[in-house]
Amino acid sequence: MNSESWCVGVDGAKSGWIAVWRGNEALMYCVYDSANMLINAHADAQVVGVDIPIGLSESGSREADVQARRFVGGRRACSIFSSPVRGVLDAASQPEASRRHRAIDGRGFGAQSFAILPKIREWDSLLAVALHARDIVREIHPEVSFAALNGGASMGLTHKKRSDKGRELRLALLAPIFGREEVEALLSLVPRKEAAPDDVLDALVGLWSAERIASGIAVSLPSPPGRDSTGLISAI
Repeated sequence: MNSESWCVGVDGAKSGWIAVWRGNEALMYCVYDSANMLINAHADAQVVGVDIPIGLSESGSREADVQARRFVGGRRACSIFSSPVRGVLDAASQPEASRRHRAIDGRGFGAQSFAILPKIREWDSLLAVALHARDIVREIHPEVSFAALNGGASMGLTHKKRSDKGRELRLALLAPIFGREEVEALLSLVPRKEAAPDDVLDALVGLWSAERIASGIAVSLPSPPGRDSTGLISAI
């Protein structure tokens, strides 16, 4: 196995998906146009931690989302969006998605949630056919990971992640794991037209979670993990 690709953290970015991993001497990154390209490039990874809902419910709230909000708590709990029910994945417009979601589940489906629906569909479609990807891809949520890294609480992380204070707080949590100079070097290396600084930090904390999953010390929400109707693991 290529040690540089042992574990990978992934977050959605302006131009696709940003993946970060440990290189021999520095943190590495690449932005991929698609989930399929990313998985093909890191086929030897042990764990790929992705900030995307995986394992969708047929109706009702996902237990993973409910427990994640409870775990994060406080003001940042609202950053855990409700995942769509499986029956709206192919909706072509937000009004259609909201109408179908309400018919299935009794809840509407907002514009912010609809904006990431294509990304959810992209990974769901990949995992439906790529058995190897099913083995290595795991859902993470940056706010859950940062809360865990902060001792199991989001206290002190109330500043928005795109603000200067929010970015500094998250950088400070990552510094003991990856080295402050290494994290700052990565931030300066990634062009903003490819990924915003908060995307880079989210991918990095995804890498932290992926390494914990690979080491067998991560905790899932829920525990033990559930599975959806297609057999996909449904847990953060």
